[in-house]
Amino acid sequence: MKRILFWLALPLLVGCSHTIKYGLNESDKWTGPKIEGVVYVKPFVDAAEPITNKVEHVGKEEWRTNYRKGYASTNLSSQVTAMVSKHLAYSGLFTGVSSNEVNAKYVLSGTLSDFQTHGSANEAAEGIQAGSAGLGAIGAILGAAATSGMKSEIKTAVTLSDLQLADKSGQTLWHDSISVTNDVRVSFEEATKPAIFNQPDRALRKAVNEMIRRLGNSALTNRAEVKP
Repeated sequence: MKRILFWLALPLLVGCSHTIKYGLNESDKWTGPKIEGVVYVKPFVDAAEPITNKVEHVGKEEWRTNYRKGYASTNLSSQVTAMVSKHLAYSGLFTGVSSNEVNAKYVLSGTLSDFQTHGSANEAAEGIQAGSAGLGAIGAILGAAATSGMKSEIKTAVTLSDLQLADKSGQTLWHDSISVTNDVRVSFEEATKPAIFNQPDRALRKAVNEMIRRLGNSALTNRAEVKP
């Protein structure tokens, strides 16, 4: 059913500007000791090399990308910062997350140094779907059945570097870098033009969860600096 709804909605998705976002659930909550104090997330520096081409060709293969002009803003700083702030607030690791530094006990900063995805275009599957699109719901059902086993390869790399948690005096209490990479074969719909932008968002979610885990564990081993 999800596959059918996807193809019925696809014409509405094509051409939309993407904003970095992802859903949160119970697995994103921190269950260990909290860090007492409000944190301010300083705007992350966008130092990731921007991808300029919508597609890249390797031999006869066509790879779609999360090219920068496909985003609501080509500088990803505000989008990444907003998502990190939202994720941190949801996790409950800190007492709270502030929108300004004045009300915060801690300051979290970092750099987005990699944010890219390449997905192989499965032209055979997409051709079948395009051919059945004019038949409405019945065509969607037939197209879904014909392409149910067709896959695409997706390669994703996201890195948050120079992550630092500092106190009001500027003393660094924690410092780290986190990278998330994967190379997977998935349903071909995940490599279509609008869907390809969801892949680095998912990797960012994993990176932020890992950051929360490491921050939470550092509170357990460094009680003199960050109290649980």
